[in-house]
Amino acid sequence: AGPDAEQGQRVLVVLQLDGGNDTLNTLIPYGHAEYHEYRGSATHIPEKEVIRIDAELGFHPYLTGWKELLDEGWFAGVHGVGYPNPNFSHFESTNIWMMGDTRGRKVPHGWIGRACDVGFPDHPDPKLAVAVGPNNGAALALRGRQHAGILVDRPDAFKFSGGDDDREAAAYRALNQFEGAQSTNELDWVARTAMTASSASEEISRLGTAYQPKVEYPDTSYGKNLRAIAGLISGGLSTRIYWTSRSGRLEFDTHSNQRPKHDNLLKELDGAISAFFRDLRAQGQAERVLLMTVSEFGRTAKENGNKGTDHAAGAAQFLFGPGVRPGFHGKHPSLKAADLMPVASALPFAIDFRSIYATVLERWMGIPSEPVLGSPFPLVDCIA
Repeated sequence: AGPDAEQGQRVLVVLQLDGGNDTLNTLIPYGHAEYHEYRGSATHIPEKEVIRIDAELGFHPYLTGWKELLDEGWFAGVHGVGYPNPNFSHFESTNIWMMGDTRGRKVPHGWIGRACDVGFPDHPDPKLAVAVGPNNGAALALRGRQHAGILVDRPDAFKFSGGDDDREAAAYRALNQFEGAQSTNELDWVARTAMTASSASEEISRLGTAYQPKVEYPDTSYGKNLRAIAGLISGGLSTRIYWTSRSGRLEFDTHSNQRPKHDNLLKELDGAISAFFRDLRAQGQAERVLLMTVSEFGRTAKENGNKGTDHAAGAAQFLFGPGVRPGFHGKHPSLKAADLMPVASALPFAIDFRSIYATVLERWMGIPSEPVLGSPFPLVDCIA
């Protein structure tokens, strides 16, 4: 069974923290003595700066908007997310998260593409999944058997062109008029792809250009991308899953001089996500939107010798929106030295990231998760 009427109108926004986010400096375990022991002055957040949540945890001082969302019941955190036998390569681990499978790129289709195939088998609309901003792995995640998804750098500038030459334009129009919707022939598929991409590009460009937000977004990469997504949602685009990432590659890969860089990244995230949900609420769209962060791995509990942190394993994952079950889920990993992974002072994982995917697919999108993920994964009680 696919989504019911209400779930069929719901939207998932997947926001990538490319490079491996240091969740110990995002959600700070200030009540754990080990945190203060492991982190030198270059990566340590003093207790007096932490935005306290309870006696053990608090937000980074720049995450004031996240704290407001938590207080409103629009924020959920899941502790200790990862997967078995973690891979410490950015590219291999990103592939695993994009494909929703520990085999990585040996799998032909991404988890979002498979979700569209399973959830909307009779509705091959390329707009069901749209990535806004740089690729950074989105093409892998969106690729399905029937649904390829659409990648858009800037919606207000997106245009699928058939060329300026009259003959090229005529050929392009003829291709777009080709009737092959039921055929499995590869040439027919190319024709359908051109036709649907043309139609989608015009709609996305129109909505991206016309959108008037109700709030001011920060002039940042995440701010611009989430503003564009809000415009497409409010404009009625048929998209059910959006993907976005920050311009540049591996921005969260903070091996050296971490504090200034990571502080600014979190400030950008906070401003963009806060503006996004204030805007959606003002547009009357917030109730149908869930935002979820993804990052290929966490970072070491201990500071390295370059005033930074290195690739690790388990990390926290964050969800935003009125549909979450607010608060924190799972047990915060122990920071005791004996409980850390022997490689890279990494936090162990307790919850498979595919359990988060399964929960979002089933409880939010109304899409059965086992056909998408290949196996059943226990759900996490992070969606109301």
